[in-house]
Amino acid sequence: MDRAAFFNTLACGENPLAFKPEHEPRIERLRRRLGDLRGKRVFEPGCGGGPLTARLAEWVGDGGRVLALDACAGMVARCEKAVSDHAHVQAIHGKAEDMEIENGAWDLILCFRLYPHLEDAGAFLRRCPAWLAPGGELVIANLEGSAELNAIHAGLAGVRQDRMPAGEDLRRRLSAAGWHVAETIDEPEEFFLRARRG
Repeated sequence: MDRAAFFNTLACGENPLAFKPEHEPRIERLRRRLGDLRGKRVFEPGCGGGPLTARLAEWVGDGGRVLALDACAGMVARCEKAVSDHAHVQAIHGKAEDMEIENGAWDLILCFRLYPHLEDAGAFLRRCPAWLAPGGELVIANLEGSAELNAIHAGLAGVRQDRMPAGEDLRRRLSAAGWHVAETIDEPEEFFLRARRG
């Protein structure tokens, strides 16, 4: 099974990638780390079935905007249902590395549970600066640290090779590519990296 088949199969299940009760404190911690998002414009590549997209819809409020993207059409359909009551949220189908979206239009690019699944992370990161508004930020986040996430992936056909780099390794890669990395956390129950274009 390859990555596409893995996520297509997952999308057919009930509540794909839904948060578990034990995730709630981690989601709340992520919300606090992101700060006040009211009125912000957020691009969320790798939205999956929309569990975080629905939260983002509330966090940005009606004055904000969320653009959710996923490479799996089934996931996009699930996400659309999850945010159907929010006119300020749009879910679209496409690969993060290839998408044409508005330049200079986004206050936050939030890669939640996405980074290890990018086919070409370098190409994606090279495109991000053009998408961000002045002062905009890139955040890469997971509910697990890199070691824990890689252990989970190791047991799943289709994403076995999708490796999350350690926080310090990713910080070095981004810094070398011209990003200013303001914060890097890689602990068992959290991966969080915040960067701006240097």
